[in-house]
Amino acid sequence: MNHLEAEIKGMPTRTDLLVSYIARERAFKGIGDVRAAALGKRFGTNLREAILSIDEDVIHIVGEVPAITAATVMSIREAETVFLKWLDDLQVNVSEAKAIRLSRAWGTKGIRSIQQNAYLLLAIADWKVIDDIALASGIEDGDMRRDVAALEAVLMSKACLARGSTRLPIQKAKNQAEMLLKRPVSPDAINAAVMSKAAVRAFDKMQPPGAAYMEAECALLLAKLETAAPVAGITSPDRLHSSLALYEANKPFPLTQMQREAIQKSHSHRLMVLAGYAGSGKTTVLRGVCETLEATGRKPLIVTLSGRAAKRASETTGRRAITIARFLHDEEKSSSLLSRKTALIVDEASMLGLLEMWRILRRLGDASLLLCGDPAQLPPINPGIVFHGLAADKNVPKVILDRVHRQDEATGIPALAEGVRSGHLRKLPEFVGTAPGTSFTECSIEGLPETLLKLGRTLANTGTARNDVQIIAPTNREIDAINRYFHQLCLKNGASQCLSMDHLAEGEPVLWSRNVPERNLTNGSMGRILSANDDSLLVELDGEQYLMPPEDGPSLNLAYAISVHKAQGSQWKRVIVPIFPSQILDRSLIYTALTRAQEQVVFIGSRDALENAVAGPSSAGTRDTGFADWFDLARRKICEF
Repeated sequence: MNHLEAEIKGMPTRTDLLVSYIARERAFKGIGDVRAAALGKRFGTNLREAILSIDEDVIHIVGEVPAITAATVMSIREAETVFLKWLDDLQVNVSEAKAIRLSRAWGTKGIRSIQQNAYLLLAIADWKVIDDIALASGIEDGDMRRDVAALEAVLMSKACLARGSTRLPIQKAKNQAEMLLKRPVSPDAINAAVMSKAAVRAFDKMQPPGAAYMEAECALLLAKLETAAPVAGITSPDRLHSSLALYEANKPFPLTQMQREAIQKSHSHRLMVLAGYAGSGKTTVLRGVCETLEATGRKPLIVTLSGRAAKRASETTGRRAITIARFLHDEEKSSSLLSRKTALIVDEASMLGLLEMWRILRRLGDASLLLCGDPAQLPPINPGIVFHGLAADKNVPKVILDRVHRQDEATGIPALAEGVRSGHLRKLPEFVGTAPGTSFTECSIEGLPETLLKLGRTLANTGTARNDVQIIAPTNREIDAINRYFHQLCLKNGASQCLSMDHLAEGEPVLWSRNVPERNLTNGSMGRILSANDDSLLVELDGEQYLMPPEDGPSLNLAYAISVHKAQGSQWKRVIVPIFPSQILDRSLIYTALTRAQEQVVFIGSRDALENAVAGPSSAGTRDTGFADWFDLARRKICEF
């Protein structure tokens, strides 16, 4: 044992946050766990000041150069180190990782505000941690700041924002806050929360301020759009009829009446909603919209949430499509908004959360807006729903396509999908092999991998190519178990691996999870590993081959099974959908999964879980959002002027 180890022997197991920070941060060169612990034992609460003054004992413990480096880093990172020292002085039970995350969220001036009111940290940490810090810092239990903070925490919790909602009934918010406080909420707490801008009270409910402001602004912008005609490109009925006839003449099938109406409306309204069930021909309409708009001198711009969806939209429409992230990045760097000749087309708009919709509308300028999506599919991952509200509003210019073309009626998929949308599930037969239709196979969660293996072999033996079938699972629990099982089976069969990417092997299906435009790689691209070498993988993604080095490994994930969210916007000839009891399982998730199939759907797992999910409400229907109320208010205000 050296002299430093002897010096810290007998120290408490729990290391001070500042000491741990110095030991872990690479910037403190030449100081590791042992020397940092020795510094903590020698200087205690004066450690920060000792390092900044380059105390002789600091030099003795760590050496001259590390001591000078540490003083420089301590000075540069003043906000972080002051905050960590403050937490140490309070002796609150906060993990090192969480403490560092909290410290980096605020500058030096912000730290002083936090020391006066620790509840300002609620936006980046959970209630228990921040409440402990606040009480330790001297805020008393009955302090109104604590009541307001409890209400604010509730609005950000699984009772509201964390479950996709943007508001709560006032009494429910109070009840939830009392559970956090473990006492009644002050009668003045609601008013205090509103006055301090911790909450907004609207329509007899409480909202997080950010959500309320975004819903109100979206509502106002959309209310102005819905009654306006396009600023440019308006054509005479005769010219539009000729343009439509020319488009239709080049297609193998005539447009339906609703498809024709949708294309026509895109020319006469600045805001239009194109709602349609999966496979109902929305892409055919979008192609027609693009072609006829271009014939009048306007420019369609297609945006989607994911890179893979953008690539697919580009392929199916023959026009450039980009991700919403790329669109916003480019537009927010520009000093001008979209021009009057632009028609912004948002595909899969049902997946847009409130934040994405708000950011898009703020960049719209004089352009027209066409929102295209399926309100029966999964709602956004992020809080809020706007598209669903617009699709259900009787006054918004829209066309609803309700005739399904993707799947043949003989498969039974359209009929099953219609039943699921309305909350009814017909009896499904047992799986027998490759054949158009829908089926159900009972199995336990423990027997899921083996059942999938048998199903896969049966499909292969009856004519299904491996790229024609995809497993789509509702939860990460099933996804991880399936991918792990088949990966181990692949290795057992002797598949080659790249040593630096041993989570993958030759022949395995993979999904790419990052947008890299310069390499033509898009988030959500799927394919297979063609070969594995010592230092690289040859991978085919969406028909293109890529030689991938080790640094690409974290962006490649196994795709024997993928999530329903990842599958949204894609399709396969056949899909297998494991179904087991889960809090997130609902009819919209099942509808989205089954409509990814063109010919065959195989459900496996718990029949009760499937029936209960279909009979229950959709996830979009369980969200309490304020957009519709703000939209009605915006309309009334516009009418008053």
